[in-house]
Amino acid sequence: MIAADAHVRDAFLAALMLTGAAEAAELAVSEAIATSGCPFAVNELLVRTTKCAIQLRNECLPPAEIPSSLPPELQRLFLLSSTGRDCFVLRMLMGLSPEMTSEILNLHRDEVDEALCRALRDLPGLAGIQSAMASAAEHGEK
Repeated sequence: MIAADAHVRDAFLAALMLTGAAEAAELAVSEAIATSGCPFAVNELLVRTTKCAIQLRNECLPPAEIPSSLPPELQRLFLLSSTGRDCFVLRMLMGLSPEMTSEILNLHRDEVDEALCRALRDLPGLAGIQSAMASAAEHGEK
């Protein structure tokens, strides 16, 4: 039971990183579990949750806001393009293969590799942008 809880938690966190909304992440995990049935394989749950999260985000969610509950390093991912964030989350955080990432995102493998490289190159510079945004928010600026 503990292992299943950890897999559901991991699926939820991946969905949160893709959608930016806890409610959407919960819905994505619920839909993935409903379509997977029990018992489910870990990779199957992650892949189905990811597909549900991306579909929800693309169909009905407003642009992702930066979840304040996340550590600053993960909040920075929301400053990337959605494709860059998707590639980073799927490849680096979830550890999915380039082929699986390509299939989930409906992108050519070269596009996944390029988006991931851009995200990895851009992330260090986003720390300064994030600091400036936080400072502006503290001072009531827009």
